[in-house]
Amino acid sequence: MTILPIDEINAMEERLKVHFDDGSDGQPGTGKIKSKQDAEDIIDELLDLFLLSYAMGVDSVGVEPPPLEMVNDTLYKRIDGKTWEDRVWDYYDNGGTLYDIARIASTEAHRDANAAAYDAARAAGKTKKVWHCMMLDTSRDDHIWLDGVSAPLDGYFYAPGGERTLYPGEWGVPEQDCNCLCWLTYE
Repeated sequence: MTILPIDEINAMEERLKVHFDDGSDGQPGTGKIKSKQDAEDIIDELLDLFLLSYAMGVDSVGVEPPPLEMVNDTLYKRIDGKTWEDRVWDYYDNGGTLYDIARIASTEAHRDANAAAYDAARAAGKTKKVWHCMMLDTSRDDHIWLDGVSAPLDGYFYAPGGERTLYPGEWGVPEQDCNCLCWLTYE
């Protein structure tokens, strides 16, 4: 079971292409975000995606959504001192590409969905969680190692290297979070 809106992420990538310099004006394309307005439009698209991801995370647990403050805290979580919106602006200022924005989209959508599921499970009184790995060729060894491991709801999952997380996408280190597709089930 995946709680990521994969089809929506793919469709969003297609919609975002218009915001990047692809050389369609007859000049060599840079692949960078075209303008400040384009960066703002990208932020709007991403926010819609992250709200959808959050809703899908809550739906995966089958309970009522948590309070709005928790949603905002999740959507604008700072990682290494920056929110996803800060990173979009950094890419605008420093020449980020569609690939960079797509990585933000998939990583943050994944984190938001897992955070929402965790918050909803807490609100519903669930007491246990189980880690599930997609088991792809690209799956990290640490995440494969965690597949099937259970923990108390407020307990941590530990990677062999010592990192810990409450749920997939919440490690706080890019090597564990970026492009992760793991999820939890709750009991």
